[in-house]
Amino acid sequence: MLGAAARTGRAGLARLLLVDCHSLPLRSGAVHGIFGAGLLDHVHDPDAALREWARVTARDGVLALFHPSGRAERAARHGRPLSPDDPLARPNLEPALRRAGWRLVEHDDAESHFLALADLSRA
Repeated sequence: MLGAAARTGRAGLARLLLVDCHSLPLRSGAVHGIFGAGLLDHVHDPDAALREWARVTARDGVLALFHPSGRAERAARHGRPLSPDDPLARPNLEPALRRAGWRLVEHDDAESHFLALADLSRA
């Protein structure tokens, strides 16, 4: 993805980094938004990733977790049933976000896409 961004001229729009999403080389509160496209269900420690993303996000920042297909469609495409253990299922995602300091604002698990939006619930 980074190579594609560079080849299409997008590298000048932002600094592109290939890093461990559990340990970002950014100061606390450095960004106003985190966009995870198809990422959270692939990291080895989702709770740690959510905590790290909260650390680097400014107080007024947001988290957007997106996938261009819904959870049920992805499960079917991979030949498996939709699992209640899926980290993106609302009963799993909402408490995980809360433990990391996020507040779930929207959870849209449509057939055509998945989108979860969260903001920081810091005092």
